[in-house]
Amino acid sequence: MIQVRIADLLASSPVDPTAHLDPDRVRRYAELPGDLPPVVAFRTDQGLILADGYHRVAAAQARGLDTIEAEIRPGSARDALQYAVTVGVTQRGLSQQEVMRRRRQRSGGRWGQD
Repeated sequence: MIQVRIADLLASSPVDPTAHLDPDRVRRYAELPGDLPPVVAFRTDQGLILADGYHRVAAAQARGLDTIEAEIRPGSARDALQYAVTVGVTQRGLSQQEVMRRRRQRSGGRWGQD
């Protein structure tokens, strides 16, 4: 795990980082004592792509932080997308199709296309 600048995590975001945020969830994270759980990002040719942790990033920003702890994995944008879909399916009880539909919608159709 390493500390990563939030601006670097959001610079290459293929989706609007605020489009799907639940304000109550962000608030709950922001109010947690201590450090926030790490986020997961992929180091790609396009830069860092945040695959899991948009609510935690928003909570860190609400706390006035410029950095957040992250697990950085090597891979492609496709790897980041597949990881994000897996998280959506397992943590949120969504179907793969629903996760992909939401990702395409939030990215203006750019993310999730073959």
